Amino acid sequence: MSEMVWMLIENDGAVLLAQRKPESEVFAGRWTLPGEVRGDEETDEETLARVAADDFGVELQGEEFVERLHVSTGGRQHQINVYRVGFEGSPKFRESGPYEEVGWAAPAELDELDIELPEALRTFLGRLSGGA
Repeated sequence: MSEMVWMLIENDGAVLLAQRKPESEVFAGRWTLPGEVRGDEETDEETLARVAADDFGVELQGEEFVERLHVSTGGRQHQINVYRVGFEGSPKFRESGPYEEVGWAAPAELDELDIELPEALRTFLGRLSGGA
């Protein structure tokens, strides 16, 4: 089972979603929250800080654990710790990073978007918007 850390970045009722590149080792081509597999010698907080700096050019100003998701994909099990994060600066999508594209989406409008999300993530985001 891989252990992953994802960032919940919110702005005016929307969350930042990232589509992973087709050649990604995990969740290839799928939309998720930004984040990645936690390094063997890293804490969740260190992984969050690394991803924020490397992939979005921002420095985290705090993180709060909000949910643990269990997701199966490609015959593999993943335990994903989701943290609501604050940061300094404006996140800038780096095309050479692990994401094909990123975008803001209101959790209440996810069903209207033609994107493939892991079901556990869709359920979690639905709860954020006050849904079932």
